[in-house]
Amino acid sequence: MAEPVPILLDGSQGEGGGQILRTALSLSAVTGRPFAIHRIRANRLKPGLRPQHREAARAMARLCDAEVAGAEVGSSRLEFRPRRAAEAGRYELDIGTAGSAPLLLQTLCWPLALAGAPSHLTLRGGTHLQASPSFHYLALVWAPAVARLGFRVELELQAAGFYPEGGGEMTAVVHPAHAMPPLDLRHRGVLRDVEVLAVVGGQEYDVAERLAAGALRRLRDMGVAAEANRIPVPAPRSAGSHLLLSAQYDRTRGGHGETGDRAAAPDRLADAAVRSFAAFLRGGAAVDRFLGDQLLLPAALLAAGRVPSPEGVVPATRYTVSAVTRHLATNVEVVRRFLSPEIAVFGRQEEEGEVRVQPAGAAVEVGPLR
Repeated sequence: MAEPVPILLDGSQGEGGGQILRTALSLSAVTGRPFAIHRIRANRLKPGLRPQHREAARAMARLCDAEVAGAEVGSSRLEFRPRRAAEAGRYELDIGTAGSAPLLLQTLCWPLALAGAPSHLTLRGGTHLQASPSFHYLALVWAPAVARLGFRVELELQAAGFYPEGGGEMTAVVHPAHAMPPLDLRHRGVLRDVEVLAVVGGQEYDVAERLAAGALRRLRDMGVAAEANRIPVPAPRSAGSHLLLSAQYDRTRGGHGETGDRAAAPDRLADAAVRSFAAFLRGGAAVDRFLGDQLLLPAALLAAGRVPSPEGVVPATRYTVSAVTRHLATNVEVVRRFLSPEIAVFGRQEEEGEVRVQPAGAAVEVGPLR
């Protein structure tokens, strides 16, 4: 049989960042389809592969015994050809810098969830960074959300890693995916509870106190009652702080966070996190702008039949998102190159919208609410 022709991707399309590569790596491992990507991260200040992207490619190659060309820091082109399905197992992966360990996990977890047995991952790098989901966002917001789609991931933090030193460590157990009823998250329901998490590592505990106090004061001025947890975490090689507002609604949980280095002013972080929460609260969406992008791939795997569903169950997903981002739109286009579900995004860029993902040709109304 002739080998499949690689899917060709332009890394400068849409938002032009590393997520194009990460999504392609995940779906190549799932489908067995090779790909080649050029102009990698062309829209970034430092274009080409950074250490965290190189490690993602190398790690995925280990999972599915892939042939890889161009996996060097600074490379603008990469070719990836899997030779088998991803294998479950125990993997230790070290980015070597403060590159995002949570983003590495979000790349590897999908093919591992389809590997038929649990996998145990130890990931070293940055765990609390700007422009990346923090460990605590993964644990409190992302993991419960993807579990509702049948993808269960258990997380533990051994040490925090802040920019620029990194040195953090987290572990994850990725369980085999299983079919779930259709998920309808068009309505979030009433706000039930807000918890303030003030995380500090390599700094005085007083920083956590100031973070919590600043957030609680601003929330009180909004008329929102909240409880605060001040969490000192080991950070042997770095120093920083992280503030996460975890908001529980009737049908979903939201997270609004800010991360700072040792020089970050606690009041500035508190103000930014509360402003993000307030903006979300004023709207009506069920899912925040970041989770809206992160739910797309597992929803597409379900709709494409990669997770067997009981007879008569249509694995469709629908959710409202607080902002239709370029990141989301770009991810949709990459998913469509590898899989064939019907994906529709309604709404203008940076405004509230709705995402629908269902099997090709299915005429289905998602529901009931759960």
